[in-house]
Amino acid sequence: MAKLQKNTIDKKELLADIERIKKSKNALEIDAIMAKYEKGLAEMDRRNAKKAEAQTESKKPIAKKAEVKKAEAQDKPKTARYNGKYEVYQAADGYAYRLKASNGKVLVTSEIYTTRDGILKAINTVKKNVEVGELRVFSDKKGKFKFKMLSSNRRVLLFSANYAKEASANRAAESFKKFALKADIVDVEIKDDDLASATKIKITSTEDKTGGKYEIEESDGEFSWDLKASNGEILVQMEGYTSKASLLGSIEKFKQYVEEGTFKSIKDKTGHYQYKLYTKSNRVVAVGESYKTKTSAISAANSVVSFYKLAEVVDLNQQAKAEAKKAEKKSSKK
Repeated sequence: MAKLQKNTIDKKELLADIERIKKSKNALEIDAIMAKYEKGLAEMDRRNAKKAEAQTESKKPIAKKAEVKKAEAQDKPKTARYNGKYEVYQAADGYAYRLKASNGKVLVTSEIYTTRDGILKAINTVKKNVEVGELRVFSDKKGKFKFKMLSSNRRVLLFSANYAKEASANRAAESFKKFALKADIVDVEIKDDDLASATKIKITSTEDKTGGKYEIEESDGEFSWDLKASNGEILVQMEGYTSKASLLGSIEKFKQYVEEGTFKSIKDKTGHYQYKLYTKSNRVVAVGESYKTKTSAISAANSVVSFYKLAEVVDLNQQAKAEAKKAEKKSSKK
């Protein structure tokens, strides 16, 4: 007779009993064999059911723990993960801030303020005007899109970074509205990532040349300036000023940085070269155009030193108005 061992029935005995059933014509003998296996199968079912129940009980605490974690996550404020931050840092001889979204993307970089208190006041002004002011997307003179923030009294408070497409600038403006009001203010130290691989440029220019120009321009509330050599080559470009006064102040600061700072050449990710102008504390204050060779970048830095001191400040907007007025007078005489 087959015996139950570890929830199994002996295979050899089972096969032998099957053959006996096939050959037997005695109903009582067949019933006896079937009864034996029914009892064994019933015992197997009982043990399997008990084992399954034990496994289910062991999983309950794990499932319960997972449910508790899920409930805790749902109870947490959903807005916490969306907080951006105003990073306040030293820039050149003052302070600046940049507003970052929760994904780390820089939405706005401020002008330079002389004190940290000035930065904090500027951030507070931005927060006060997020809802009552106006965000406007526009295209600058280089064909790049950006947004600017106007206060309730129509004063320009800030400009965004440049975007290649208008749709990108619009999305950035929406992100700015979401983060600007509730973003935390944190102090950070920003270092130039390229400084380790930068090569100091030996300035060989000793002559102060004439014919250079600081061309200043206003476009849709944004003020910018370009330092150009006498042949029209752009040596430096600066933008993002909210007033003409701050722009003119930046030109004077730039002159000081050229006198006291250091030029270094940098090779960018595309294999091109450009110069950077650093302060004594190794903070970047100006970046040159991109050149195919290191020699060209070095030449541009030397040109800056040649033209920066005697370059004439030319207001392109005023120049355009004067020419238009002159053309109008000439036309009226005809």
